[in-house]
Amino acid sequence: MLIFFKLFLIISLLAIAYQDSKERKVSLWLLMVAFFLTGALYYHHSVAVLFWYSIFLNSGIVILIIAILFIYARLKLKQGLEKAFGFGDLLFFLVIAVGFPTVSFIILFSFSLIFSLIIVVTLKKKYRFKTVPLAGLQALFFSFIFLINWAFGLVNLYQ
Repeated sequence: MLIFFKLFLIISLLAIAYQDSKERKVSLWLLMVAFFLTGALYYHHSVAVLFWYSIFLNSGIVILIIAILFIYARLKLKQGLEKAFGFGDLLFFLVIAVGFPTVSFIILFSFSLIFSLIIVVTLKKKYRFKTVPLAGLQALFFSFIFLINWAFGLVNLYQ
């Protein structure tokens, strides 16, 4: 059963990456599938109390990041958050927030943003849109992380 969860998670992450790169929007049902699968996999590898505690902390971190983005968009960019940051990106942040313990979440989330920045800077001339497919790039990063981790078991992502 666990192998099917992993397979469906990789498929949903790659579908998010594809959809976001092509259309700059992601289907809500894909995000919901990824949300439940990342949460289920983390729950399987965790104790219930730690699982809920991590989700609470991770969600707090996401709320803090969104609050900072809101302030930055208002003061520096002189526009609303909805123009500077996509709703799908916010939902993808929550997908990742339920998928890992807090330390792993912070590290992987940070590296996914760095990965996204490197890809955008490298390929910015090839993008036909002016917006960044952040959820898609992060989904691609996490699909790589999961595949490498499951194939080689280098690090336990859930500790």
